[in-house]
Amino acid sequence: MALPVWSALAQTNTPETSWTGTGKNAQGETIVTVSVDASQAPDVAAWARHAGELCAEWYPKISALLASDGFTPPKTVRLRFRNMDGVAGTGGNEITVSADYVRRHTNDWGMVIHELTHVVQSYPPVAPEFGWMTEGIADYIRLAHFEPDVRPPRINPDRARYTDSYKTTAEFLRWIEKKHDPEIVKKLNRSLREQQFKLELFKDYTGKTVDELWQEFTDSLRVQRKPAGQ
Repeated sequence: MALPVWSALAQTNTPETSWTGTGKNAQGETIVTVSVDASQAPDVAAWARHAGELCAEWYPKISALLASDGFTPPKTVRLRFRNMDGVAGTGGNEITVSADYVRRHTNDWGMVIHELTHVVQSYPPVAPEFGWMTEGIADYIRLAHFEPDVRPPRINPDRARYTDSYKTTAEFLRWIEKKHDPEIVKKLNRSLREQQFKLELFKDYTGKTVDELWQEFTDSLRVQRKPAGQ
């Protein structure tokens, strides 16, 4: 999939600093209203609006990918652009994005999708030792579905751990999905929503412990790194 490229030319005409739109599911039903507030950073208003449009498009897709029985994701999403440190953060249904980060990384739409996934996840408090799974699933949505044609991140099989979170955990989940269980992410997502997540679930779903799966995964990475002929 070709990702949108943002240029300086696209930002020459500054639009309104607020925007509202809706996202519809496959049945044509409106399932989310997305609002954007760039009043504190009007120079990124055009970028902010496109981010809002992206959220309206992808919220129904992410909701379907992470669907679980008896759960309905929030019906509103708010994006706020602020002059602040860091990159972005999500609390409940509100995503706050650093305008300064956007100015320096004008094509990082995947960041928006990662944060939007957190809104759809809507997990109750997750045990601190399992926070890596929350971030891993968010990056899984980004890498496997929003950016499937982007070159996969490089992972050092000798140093990485599945608990490293973000892209490392995402690629591990992506590998399990392909090699062992195509529904693994949806199942683990449900367990997190129901506060039932535990490492033993990997064996329940695949027949192998998480450590056995990780060993297989890192072995596959080592094979890929070997020079031809070895």
